[in-house]
Amino acid sequence: MEPAWRGAQGETERRVWSAVLRPAAVELDEQAAELSRAVVPYIGARMPDIVRGAEASEVRRASNEANIRGFAEVLQSGTDPAVASTLSPATRALVRDGAKRGIPESELMRSFRLAHAATLRHLHAILAKHAADAKELSLAIDLGSAWTFAYVDAVVCLAEDLYTSEREHWLRSAAASEVETINAILSEQPIDIDVASRRLRHEMRRVHVAAIAWIDTHEEGRDTLALLEAAISDIAAAIGNQRPLIQPLGILSIAAWISTSAAVPSRVLDELRFASATAPGVRVAIGEPAPGIAGFRTSHIEALEARRIAQLAGRREGRITRYHDIALCALATANLEHSRRFVQRELGRLASRDDTTRRLAATVRTYLNENGSRGRTAKRLHVHENTVAYRLRQAEELLGRSVEKRNLELRVALALADLVTNASDTNRSASAGNIEHDVPGTIGLSTSPQTS
Repeated sequence: MEPAWRGAQGETERRVWSAVLRPAAVELDEQAAELSRAVVPYIGARMPDIVRGAEASEVRRASNEANIRGFAEVLQSGTDPAVASTLSPATRALVRDGAKRGIPESELMRSFRLAHAATLRHLHAILAKHAADAKELSLAIDLGSAWTFAYVDAVVCLAEDLYTSEREHWLRSAAASEVETINAILSEQPIDIDVASRRLRHEMRRVHVAAIAWIDTHEEGRDTLALLEAAISDIAAAIGNQRPLIQPLGILSIAAWISTSAAVPSRVLDELRFASATAPGVRVAIGEPAPGIAGFRTSHIEALEARRIAQLAGRREGRITRYHDIALCALATANLEHSRRFVQRELGRLASRDDTTRRLAATVRTYLNENGSRGRTAKRLHVHENTVAYRLRQAEELLGRSVEKRNLELRVALALADLVTNASDTNRSASAGNIEHDVPGTIGLSTSPQTS
């Protein structure tokens, strides 16, 4: 088999391709998933505004993996990148989203070049394992580098063409006007309520329940938007509105507003469900009902906070997190580092994460929730009352005080313990070192909003 790329037509190049580059391409493809995750922090450290938060990292990871596999296939087959290169669905989604959000084209294209630089370093390490000697390694690096540059150049050219067409189409679309109007509302800029209602085709004088629906991972071939909208449709129907206002927040998440002409009973929100069979992998967070333009905004902010806590708590798929249920945790974790120190000071050794200490902390939490009744605590935990007494004594030894002292602080610290621990684990494992914080007024296109 002979390589088709014109840069590998010489006898030496063909020999190096066959002996070194082809087997290296196989290994590169095998390591694509792991490498794609490692590339994200390399980009994030240099372009923090591009890779900010869990969703942006996941979308970037998916695009990286698709491009690494695409290049590995080109290298293994010896194909000319200019002929074989195409944009994967993940990369097309990334470019389209960037165009809608108004991310400058130059920054988006730079992110591809940074991904190339990180991947190339890894490829060189793989080549070193397959080369017979230093001379062959040098030739392989030169040829492999030229091949990757040709591949990335072809991909970037396709991405630039797609960005230009998508950007022009977006700016002419009604969706862009909707996003500008929503951003004006969320950023508290002045806008007439009738103008807003007309632009959004959504009556702003009604009572609004805001929701955020999201999926954690990108999968090729999956219609993520349809899954997210299916979950919101179920929730909207239960509240009594068949036409919620929906706006994408990114590739893996959407914001929604469900509006009604009357107050929404708390019981209805407590009993909300959506069909996980039609929305696999989806999680939803909702704010509290509130009227008018101000309610449209405040309910959205609460939904964002509910999502933040759901992510910290590791809520399971198919779950709905209501702000009403996590309001205290949201307020108490606004500054995570402050919250972490508070938990450590209040719990002391009871903050340890081994199984025995966690069991003691759970017993104290249940005991306090049961207003100091050992009998009800035993019933809740399905243990003997003497066991509860023994565990409380052990917990007090770790605390260095009675569980009855600083009762409120102890309750709050126990409620926050898992959240701040999960946040610490996320910080240690997240490549870019960021925990997602959504800011109101940043849905989609970031241009000056239209005001009345």
